[in-house]
Amino acid sequence: MDKKNVVCTSAALGKDMHVNVYGKKGLPVVVFPTLAASPESLEEAGVIDELAEYLDSGIIQLFCTETVDQESWAADGDPAQRAERQEAYYHYVADELVPLVRKVSKSTARPLAMGCDMGATHAAIALLRRPDLFQGCVCLSGSYDARRYFGDWMDATLYENTPCAFLPQMPLDHPYVAVYNQRQLLFCTGQEASEADSLRCTREMDANLARLGVEAWCDYWGGDVTHTWYWWKKQLRYFLPIVLDDVEKTTAAEKPAKKRAATTRKKATTTKAAAEKKPAAKTATTKTATKAAAAKAEKDEAVATEAKPAAAPKKPAARKTATKTAAKPAEAAKAEPKPAAIAKAEKPAAPAKVTKAAAPAKAVKAAVPVKAEKAAAPAKAAKPAATTTKKAATTAKAAAEKTAKGGASAK
Repeated sequence: MDKKNVVCTSAALGKDMHVNVYGKKGLPVVVFPTLAASPESLEEAGVIDELAEYLDSGIIQLFCTETVDQESWAADGDPAQRAERQEAYYHYVADELVPLVRKVSKSTARPLAMGCDMGATHAAIALLRRPDLFQGCVCLSGSYDARRYFGDWMDATLYENTPCAFLPQMPLDHPYVAVYNQRQLLFCTGQEASEADSLRCTREMDANLARLGVEAWCDYWGGDVTHTWYWWKKQLRYFLPIVLDDVEKTTAAEKPAKKRAATTRKKATTTKAAAEKKPAAKTATTKTATKAAAAKAEKDEAVATEAKPAAAPKKPAARKTATKTAAKPAEAAKAEPKPAAIAKAEKPAAPAKVTKAAAPAKAVKAAVPVKAEKAAAPAKAAKPAATTTKKAATTAKAAAEKTAKGGASAK
C-alpha cells in the first residue's frame, strides 16, 4: 500500500501540520482522528487495513491529518482562547488542508470528510460550514454539542463550531440548505451507554436537518453497539460503499449540467465573436464590392471611350435611312423620262458625291439630322433644270416670233 507523509505549514495555526496520505488515487477522503490522537492512530487501530481494498484499487485516497484538540476541546484554561484555537483549526482545514489535498491528489473532486468520536465532530463542522468544499461527511459517534467540553459557556466563536447550536437558528431559505441536499450527510451512533452523548447529539442533528428539509442519513445501531473501534470499523465497511455509490450518482448528475453550461458559454462566445466579426467582414466585403464596382465602371468607361468611334456606325437604321433618302433623286431621275437637256443638266454623280460627302467614315459626331440635310442637297441641284426649261421656252418663243415676222414679210 502506498503511504507518504506531507507537511503543511499552516499560517492559521502558526505551525507545521503533518498529513499521512494513503493510496495513489481515487476520491479524496479527509480523515480526522479521535480526540487528541495522532494521524498514525488510525493505522494502529486497523482502519487502513479495513479499507485496503478501496485504497489499493484506487477508489479512494485517504488524507489523515493532525488536530489541535489538546489546545481546544480537550484543553483546560480560558474558554475564549480554546474556542479561538478551534476556529483557527477550522480555517486550517478549509483554507490550507483542502488546497493541499487537491494538489497532492491532482483531483478537482470535492473530498469527503470522515471521522469517529471527535473526528466526527470536525467532519461535521467542516461540511456544514463549507458544503461548497466538501462532497459529504461520514460521522460516527460524534458529539456536536460544545457543552460536553465547555459546559454552559458560549461565545460567537464557539457558536460557529457547534452544529447543535447554529443549525436550529438556520433559516429555512438559507442557501446552504439546497447545497446540503446535494451532499452525502451520514450520522451514525450506537445506543449502548457509552454512546449516550453521541446518541443525544445525533438525534438533535436529525431533528434540525429534518426541520430544514435536508435529507440526511441518521442511523441508530443497537443497544450493544459501543463507543469503540470495533464497531466503527464495521460501520465504515457497511456505509462506505453506499456513500461512494451515492457520491458517484450525484457527481455524475452534475457533469451533464456543467457540460451544457460550458457548451452554452462556448456557443455564446462563438456567436458573439461571429457577430462581432461579421460587421467587419461585411464592411470589408462592401468595400471590396464598391472598389470592384468602381474598377469595373472605370474599365467600362475606358472600353466605351475606346469603342465610340467604331460604335457610332452601329446605328443601322439611321445610316440606311440617310443613304436611302440620298439615293432617291437618282432613282427618280431614272424612273421619269426627261428631255435630253434636263437629263444632261442633271448629272447622276452629283447625288452620289453628296451622299459620300455627307457621311464621312471618321466623322463620329456627324448626327443623322446633318446627313439628312445634306441628303436634301440634290433637290437644290435640280434647280438648273428649271432654268434650262425657261431658256428653251424663250428660244422657242423667239423662233415663233421670227417665224411670225417671216410670215408677215411674206405677206
